[in-house]
Amino acid sequence: MYWLATSENEVHFIDAVISAYDGVATVRREYKVEDGETFYRVFVAAGMEAEFLEILERLKSKADIRCVQREEP
Repeated sequence: MYWLATSENEVHFIDAVISAYDGVATVRREYKVEDGETFYRVFVAAGMEAEFLEILERLKSKADIRCVQREEP
């Protein structure tokens, strides 16, 4: 599972892009606030972490993704 620091408006765009890659990840509207930054939860499918991270790298040039945190199980 990952947490993405972004805005409420951007999370919708990020969700739409990630959803286009069937079965990679699910962006949730569940969030947490740390040091004034809002992080949204992303569930990544088993075996899809590398592809998810590649998508995020490409997305960073189009979307306001300020931080990516990986949560250990």
